[in-house]
Amino acid sequence: WYQRRVHGTLSECLFFFAPLPFFKMMRRALCAASRPAFTMLARAKYSAPLDENTITVLDYLLQNEKDASDYYREVAAKTKNEGIKAVFNMLADEEDKHYEAIERARVNGGETLVPINPDLLKETKTIFESIPMAELPDEDADVVKLYEAAREVERKNRDTYLEHSANCKDPQVKRLFDIMAREEQKHFVMMDELVQFVAQAERGSGRWAESPEFNRLDDSLYDGYKY
Repeated sequence: WYQRRVHGTLSECLFFFAPLPFFKMMRRALCAASRPAFTMLARAKYSAPLDENTITVLDYLLQNEKDASDYYREVAAKTKNEGIKAVFNMLADEEDKHYEAIERARVNGGETLVPINPDLLKETKTIFESIPMAELPDEDADVVKLYEAAREVERKNRDTYLEHSANCKDPQVKRLFDIMAREEQKHFVMMDELVQFVAQAERGSGRWAESPEFNRLDDSLYDGYKY
């Protein structure tokens, strides 16, 4: 209704003050550009309000996502290897997207639009495979501990989403939690592969105990992933 009303008013103005071909072109552009905003407005208007317990949970998860993003950027700043630095910055960007998705859910009564990178693991694998073998042994032991801590962050976040999904009565919010759990599982695999990748390096020798294959860094393995 909002979209039709606004489009009607603007169309009348364009009709009287613009040539017909230009009028048609502008009307199509207006429809395409405004559709997402009006869709969000309609969902906000007709979505059922969330109960206080769900809002409390979402607020807690918002803080979790912010903390994870901040931590990954901190690890990226301390990492010498440029490839691994790029992976942690990519993870931080993913957590920022999760934060925005949860924030939308809180405002719009359970909106489940989560921007997902379908090639996240593929891009990570490409980065890992591009890292020269002699570089990883240069990482400090303390930095490697940060990688292990990052893996633990992802494990806890995944399990937290699964726990809240199991206890959630709102179907839209439950779907959001399930999507988030799958995404956090991907992040966990990324960090687990990284920890194993670094552990395979014989420190100080610049060579490998075995050749890494990164078989789990395959996005198709997690399509429709269920626990």
